[in-house]
Amino acid sequence: MVEGHSVHRVADRNTRQLVGKKFKCTSPNGRFTDGAAAIDGKPFRAIEAVGKNLFAWFGAGDADDVVVHVHFGMAGVWAIFEAGEAEPATTPTT
Repeated sequence: MVEGHSVHRVADRNTRQLVGKKFKCTSPNGRFTDGAAAIDGKPFRAIEAVGKNLFAWFGAGDADDVVVHVHFGMAGVWAIFEAGEAEPATTPTT
């Protein structure tokens, strides 16, 4: 089970490795197509951990920013893949 300290480690790592970068965003399983489109190409501006929740801000720090909320639940994962790496296999949805 994911605990709060693990979520803070994810936020710290993402701050160091990802803040300031832009991403190509997709929804491989099709569940989050609109959300992926909303952040596609926007700079990753900030990330904050609150309990088992992550809040990630994308944009330029203005009214057009998008905030992504992630709750890790019982077995959440946030993975980082380098450019050129094969896309991971998708997990079927329920």
